[in-house]
Amino acid sequence: MRRRIPTSLLLAALVASGPVQAAQTSSGDRSTAPAGGRTAGPAAGRPAALAAAKTSTAVPVTPADMKSMLGTWTIPLETPTGRLVANLVFRIEAGKVVAGVSAPQLKEHKITDITKAGQVLTLYTGALAAYSGPVTMVLTLRPKGPDLAAWFDFNNAGYQIGGTATKKS
Repeated sequence: MRRRIPTSLLLAALVASGPVQAAQTSSGDRSTAPAGGRTAGPAAGRPAALAAAKTSTAVPVTPADMKSMLGTWTIPLETPTGRLVANLVFRIEAGKVVAGVSAPQLKEHKITDITKAGQVLTLYTGALAAYSGPVTMVLTLRPKGPDLAAWFDFNNAGYQIGGTATKKS
């Protein structure tokens, strides 16, 4: 008998799973961490990846930067508790780029802190949910042919997972 695990429990399991892990992508190849790998400790209570990106050459994205990215992307992820397909949506609201991340049984979380450094996009969230404390997420996207290599970092390397984002037609 196969059971469905609620996404909220899956997210809690991902964050609480301890050591850094990487999931295989749907094509079977191993996802890799973003350049620079694991980052140093947090600065002023913010995730280290956020602090590092804010001090690098990263700049906020503009609607012109995101013209080809607008729309919905799906990101299949193989997690320790089973397959999860996340949705990532880019849209323009009030002249600014906004993203939304969702999954089955997990409502969309709006993201407004989006930067780029070269062709690499980085999306930063505040608290996603409160289990035993806030869950933060940094999502890094790199071009991979017509797709995007997607790397999720939860709670400053508390749990990491990668996959390939494909744009819906």
